[in-house]
Amino acid sequence: MPGQVHRERDILDLWERGVALDRWRREDALLAGHAPPRRLGARNTALLALRNAHFHGAWPILSTCPHCGIELEFTVDSAALLADLSADRDNGAVTIEWRGTRLAAHAPTVEDLRAAAMKEHPQAVARTLLAQCLEGLDADACDDDALEELGAQLEALDPAAIVQFDLTCPDCAHAWPALLDIGETLWAEVRNLAERTLLQVDALARAYGWSEAEVLALSPLRRAAYLQLAEAQ
Repeated sequence: MPGQVHRERDILDLWERGVALDRWRREDALLAGHAPPRRLGARNTALLALRNAHFHGAWPILSTCPHCGIELEFTVDSAALLADLSADRDNGAVTIEWRGTRLAAHAPTVEDLRAAAMKEHPQAVARTLLAQCLEGLDADACDDDALEELGAQLEALDPAAIVQFDLTCPDCAHAWPALLDIGETLWAEVRNLAERTLLQVDALARAYGWSEAEVLALSPLRRAAYLQLAEAQ
């Protein structure tokens, strides 16, 4: 992980690149300097590697129990998670057997998700995604069981595309799979640190006339001390 000054500058640069964009263009901007992966598993891996380059390995994650509504916090070892995701490889374009029919299939891409996200109802989303990824499928003719069966086969093509953890609520004992949206969770982490840093720069610039570079060059301890003095004035 880079030093404090470089880390905060890098985070501010990441925030500036992504703050005005929708989530998919924002992820592309965060991964600028590389060819942003289109496959979801490879994209998750690249975003997680970016996260590990700027933050500690222990990643606090929030999830809400769908039964009683209590908010839980659990910690993910993001270095170990990256190793696990890197071991999963998507299978590219393949042919799958389904109810006696051979369908040309590919793992979902960003473009496939964008097309599906334009639909309002969950079933329409699922049908659009399947139609995008399974050539020759009449998705409108699929019942709920078919949607679930084909969706599972599609997920198996790219295991790293969906990241989830099995949780149990300590209050009501309800168990559920908590999905981790790596892109959105990373962005929240970048945004929170960037906004906190900007507030500190603003406070010390107002109090002492220092530039952003001068504030960022302060050690965390000295910066905290100056912030206390500024607040006391």
